[in-house]
Amino acid sequence: MNAFHSFWSEPNKIKNNKEIRLPDYEQLTAVLSALKWRQHNGDIRMITDSCGREYLEDIGLTWIWNSIDTELDSLSGTVDPFLFWAEGKLRALEIMSAPCVMLDTDMIIWENVDTFIDRYDVTAAHSEDLNPSVYPDPSCFGFKDDYRIPEEWDLSLKAANTAFLCIKDEELKSYYTASAMEFSKHLAEGCTDPVKSMCFAEQRILPMCTAVKHKRLGYLFDTTEVYRQTVATHTWGFKRVLDLNENAREQLCMRMIKRIYEDFPEYSDKLQNCRDLKKYLDKYNKSKKSACTE
Repeated sequence: MNAFHSFWSEPNKIKNNKEIRLPDYEQLTAVLSALKWRQHNGDIRMITDSCGREYLEDIGLTWIWNSIDTELDSLSGTVDPFLFWAEGKLRALEIMSAPCVMLDTDMIIWENVDTFIDRYDVTAAHSEDLNPSVYPDPSCFGFKDDYRIPEEWDLSLKAANTAFLCIKDEELKSYYTASAMEFSKHLAEGCTDPVKSMCFAEQRILPMCTAVKHKRLGYLFDTTEVYRQTVATHTWGFKRVLDLNENAREQLCMRMIKRIYEDFPEYSDKLQNCRDLKKYLDKYNKSKKSACTE
């Protein structure tokens, strides 16, 4: 099953004062995410924009994907990158042909997923309860140009986390991406919450579209298993800790460096050329030398 990562640089530049910056731990999870997918499941491409590609070349990470494309240049000026910071994923999914897997760069799949995705037409990471702080009633949104939430959507359905998303049906994929981007395009300018706006567009609309098309929706794991991390590791909820705790950040980065070296020794030379990972690579290599002399 072919997969893709996506990286739309415009939201990143808003967050980082017009510069593109990916923290070292995000770079390392992207490496493991891409290489583990290639090891167990198939090819994976990166869909980004021209600035994103240039940045990935500068930091020395382009080797982890089978190919890199810049189709997200077409997003520029079409949607607010602050409110809809994950719109690049939807545009990338629109471009891809079904069946395909949409995979976040902070989601690492540790094994073959055929037995999971074979059961369903759509497979997401896990379901999410409709917590009003994230998934409020749609009445809280304002719309322009006479847009209305479609009557056929079942608003009682739980949301679906799309850090992993496999869609097999082209018609459903097109319906979902068109519906999500239509919502984004018509959100009124007074709506300023990027979490509520993007999570509705990306993760709440999916189950409703799936139900309208009478397709089966399943999950890699249920919510009680999210932190067991046997099938997958998703670092999203840990990022706040990593940004504030330097010791936790270094420990995680060193663990990932060790895992990459051990599982993919054929890429050791390429890893050495990753600009922002030098301090971890030097520390790892020094510890290896010390172990050899003992």
